[in-house]
Amino acid sequence: MTGERGLCCPVCKARFRGAAECSRCGADLTAPMLLVAQACALRQAARRALRSGDARNALASARAAEGLHSTAEGDLLQSVCAVLANCRAQFVDG
Repeated sequence: MTGERGLCCPVCKARFRGAAECSRCGADLTAPMLLVAQACALRQAARRALRSGDARNALASARAAEGLHSTAEGDLLQSVCAVLANCRAQFVDG
Protein backbone atom coordinates (compact mmCIF):
# COMPACT_ATOMS: atom_id res chain seq x y z
CA MET A 1 0.00 0.00 0.00
CA THR A 2 1.20 3.48 -0.76
CA GLY A 3 0.03 6.98 0.15
CA GLU A 4 -3.61 7.57 1.11
CA ARG A 5 -4.67 8.54 -2.41
CA GLY A 6 -2.65 5.74 -4.01
CA LEU A 7 -3.73 2.73 -1.96
CA CYS A 8 -3.44 -0.54 -3.77
CA CYS A 9 -4.16 -4.21 -3.24
CA PRO A 10 -1.25 -5.93 -1.46
CA VAL A 11 -1.82 -9.06 -3.59
CA CYS A 12 -2.13 -7.81 -7.18
CA LYS A 13 -1.35 -4.07 -6.78
CA ALA A 14 -4.68 -2.99 -8.31
CA ARG A 15 -5.72 0.52 -7.33
CA PHE A 16 -8.00 0.69 -4.31
CA ARG A 17 -11.60 1.45 -5.23
CA GLY A 18 -13.16 1.81 -1.79
CA ALA A 19 -14.47 -1.74 -1.49
CA ALA A 20 -13.56 -4.40 1.07
CA GLU A 21 -12.72 -6.78 -1.79
CA CYS A 22 -10.19 -6.14 -4.56
CA SER A 23 -11.94 -5.52 -7.85
CA ARG A 24 -9.20 -7.34 -9.77
CA CYS A 25 -8.20 -10.42 -7.74
CA GLY A 26 -10.92 -10.64 -5.10
CA ALA A 27 -8.53 -10.38 -2.13
CA ASP A 28 -10.07 -9.39 1.20
CA LEU A 29 -8.91 -5.83 1.90
CA THR A 30 -10.49 -5.53 5.34
CA ALA A 31 -7.20 -5.84 7.28
CA PRO A 32 -5.32 -3.24 5.18
CA MET A 33 -8.31 -0.89 5.43
CA LEU A 34 -8.32 -1.26 9.23
CA LEU A 35 -4.57 -0.49 9.37
CA VAL A 36 -5.08 2.67 7.33
CA ALA A 37 -7.98 3.71 9.57
CA GLN A 38 -5.90 3.08 12.71
CA ALA A 39 -3.00 5.09 11.26
CA CYS A 40 -5.40 7.94 10.52
CA ALA A 41 -6.70 7.86 14.11
CA LEU A 42 -3.14 7.92 15.44
CA ARG A 43 -2.28 10.93 13.27
CA GLN A 44 -5.35 12.72 14.59
CA ALA A 45 -4.19 11.90 18.13
CA ALA A 46 -0.75 13.30 17.28
CA ARG A 47 -2.31 16.55 16.05
CA ARG A 48 -4.43 16.83 19.20
CA ALA A 49 -1.35 16.24 21.36
CA LEU A 50 0.53 18.96 19.46
CA ARG A 51 -2.33 21.41 19.98
CA SER A 52 -2.26 20.67 23.71
CA GLY A 53 1.53 21.13 23.85
CA ASP A 54 2.42 17.47 24.38
CA ALA A 55 5.13 16.96 21.77
CA ARG A 56 6.36 13.66 23.24
CA ASN A 57 2.99 11.95 22.98
CA ALA A 58 2.46 13.54 19.58
CA LEU A 59 5.72 12.01 18.38
CA ALA A 60 4.81 8.59 19.78
CA SER A 61 1.45 8.68 17.98
CA ALA A 62 2.97 9.92 14.72
CA ARG A 63 5.64 7.19 14.81
CA ALA A 64 3.03 4.52 15.49
CA ALA A 65 0.93 5.78 12.58
CA GLU A 66 3.88 5.68 10.21
CA GLY A 67 4.64 2.16 11.37
CA LEU A 68 1.16 1.06 10.33
CA HIS A 69 0.80 3.03 7.10
CA SER A 70 3.45 5.37 5.82
CA THR A 71 2.44 8.49 3.90
CA ALA A 72 4.24 11.67 2.86
CA GLU A 73 1.96 13.71 5.11
CA GLY A 74 2.51 11.31 7.98
CA ASP A 75 6.27 11.54 7.54
CA LEU A 76 6.03 15.33 7.67
CA LEU A 77 3.88 15.17 10.82
CA GLN A 78 6.40 12.82 12.42
CA SER A 79 9.25 15.18 11.54
CA VAL A 80 7.44 18.19 13.01
CA CYS A 81 6.68 16.25 16.18
CA ALA A 82 10.32 15.14 16.47
CA VAL A 83 11.60 18.70 16.13
CA LEU A 84 9.16 20.00 18.72
CA ALA A 85 9.89 17.14 21.14
CA ASN A 86 13.63 17.77 20.72
CA CYS A 87 13.19 21.51 21.31
CA ARG A 88 11.19 20.83 24.44
CA ALA A 89 13.84 18.41 25.71
CA GLN A 90 16.62 20.93 25.10
CA PHE A 91 15.00 24.18 26.19
CA VAL A 92 12.25 23.34 28.64
CA ASP A 93 13.23 20.08 30.30
CA GLY A 94 16.99 20.58 30.06
